[in-house]
Amino acid sequence: MTVDGLGCAEHALRSCAFASEPRCRGCARALPAMLPAHSLCAACRRSPRGYQRLLAFGSYRSGTALREWILALKHGGRRELALPLGTLLAERLAESLAETGTRAPAAVLVPVPLHPLRRLERGFDQARLLAEAAAEAARLDYLPALQRRRWTPPQGAPGAVSRSANVRDAFRLVRRQRARLAGRTVFLVDDVVTSGATVAACAAALRVAEPLEVSVLCLARADPAADVDAQEADTLTDS
Repeated sequence: MTVDGLGCAEHALRSCAFASEPRCRGCARALPAMLPAHSLCAACRRSPRGYQRLLAFGSYRSGTALREWILALKHGGRRELALPLGTLLAERLAESLAETGTRAPAAVLVPVPLHPLRRLERGFDQARLLAEAAAEAARLDYLPALQRRRWTPPQGAPGAVSRSANVRDAFRLVRRQRARLAGRTVFLVDDVVTSGATVAACAAALRVAEPLEVSVLCLARADPAADVDAQEADTLTDS
């Protein structure tokens, strides 16, 4: 029996969406219960995020259908799942654009790139597939405007340096795409964001093009302090 057209009763995706759960309006991290919804978390108040805001569909928690779909896409070779998951990203983005009054044609989707060796190993780049599907569903521009300058260990992997140091200067802007980003609202697309170090490094590379805004659009936000399974997310994701 289908529930929402995106999964059976056990694996329905729309039920995974953030609803009344309080989330930081800057980075989408879970907020303490005593804070009003859409406040800024302590981390965002202490230091810059490196991007304007982070839009996430739901949480990367153990036992959720969203997490299972992401793992099936990323590590199970189920690349066809990028289409329905990209549709969810398009819906989340449309909600935000409507709330902020951003003119849709001014927005462009840019995937967080994999290193070529990792893409060869996996057989595809999941962020690129998601960005392509989301752009088509939302009728927005898709632009692979970033490249990995060097290979980096997965974020949080044993022996890896700090997350920010691991990805420092790891990305560069594709020079020929610079003019197409200037003055536009750019949304970085990825599957899961954990610490935010990778998307912050990508945003820094994109700011060379002088866009109007750089924000992040992802399927899931991991909350390491609140979910023991976030340790698994650290080694499975690059963000």
